[in-house]
Amino acid sequence: MDLDTALLRAFVVTAEELHFGRAASRLVLSQQALSKRIARLEVLLGVELFERTNRRVTLSPAGERLVGPATAALSTLDIALGSAGAWPGPLTVDVLNEHLPPLRMVHQAIDRDPSLRLQVTMRKGDRDVVSDLRRGDFDLAFGRAGAITPWPADLSRTVLMLEPVGLLVSADDPLCARDEVTLAELRAISLWFPAVATPGEWVAYMDELGDRFQLAIDYTGSTMGFEFFVSRIASGVRRATFIGTAMALPPDTGLRVLRIADPVPVFPWWAIWPGRVPDTLVGRLLTGMVGGPVPPPAVPDPARIWLPANDYDYLVEDATSVRGGSVHRA
Repeated sequence: MDLDTALLRAFVVTAEELHFGRAASRLVLSQQALSKRIARLEVLLGVELFERTNRRVTLSPAGERLVGPATAALSTLDIALGSAGAWPGPLTVDVLNEHLPPLRMVHQAIDRDPSLRLQVTMRKGDRDVVSDLRRGDFDLAFGRAGAITPWPADLSRTVLMLEPVGLLVSADDPLCARDEVTLAELRAISLWFPAVATPGEWVAYMDELGDRFQLAIDYTGSTMGFEFFVSRIASGVRRATFIGTAMALPPDTGLRVLRIADPVPVFPWWAIWPGRVPDTLVGRLLTGMVGGPVPPPAVPDPARIWLPANDYDYLVEDATSVRGGSVHRA
């Protein structure tokens, strides 16, 4: 039987969502068009795939049997197309948050390579990146690879940059006259890093940093948006917080970002993508983002630079990989 993969994909997405409205939105279809695809597939197979009531949608016994093989078949097809370098439309790139460096770097990639077709998403803090990539909610994500363990066999990764983490203080703070503070000195400073609505991989990063260097970090409260977050420091409501040094501060706030040393904490930004996305397309994007070829991963000296243990282990693994190059595949 020759089967239109669009019908199969419509079934798999609907099986994941168990909601025709959400499934149609993911597939960029109307609900009517999605229902027609499901009905067409049911006619071809001679079975009902869903049981529908006014209140819920569930898989039928036949649908339960089909969903696993159908998902695997689509994954195999996507990987095959990716290996051939085929890509049907814009690459959907998740940058996590509009204030973080990946979005600015994606803009630079578009400036350097205007024919690069991209669209950007910004996932919520509680989203599961692995599931989102597998579902096709986006095609490539930036974030911490070390937050994903063990590493999935169907995902690739490469490190984009190690962003130093600095200390944000107000213009009135006694530390403001300095350019640098050590991690040991931070033990005596009231540190704040609100956990509500903050990406989980950042909170986990701070947990590990605090445990490693005996820092007392207050996680109460919410960022309530980036400008509100930094205003808590500018107004003196909170004394100090951590911030990526590649982030741009709002103008005229009087805030200072101090370097942190001995060692320098860095946030590892990785690109993460599934096998269906061509490596050549990823390489083109990353080249545009950094303004040249992405160098192979290098292992930082732990006496000078600190990053979470899982990310460090991934860097070691990738740097010594027999495959060579800068892309890791499990």
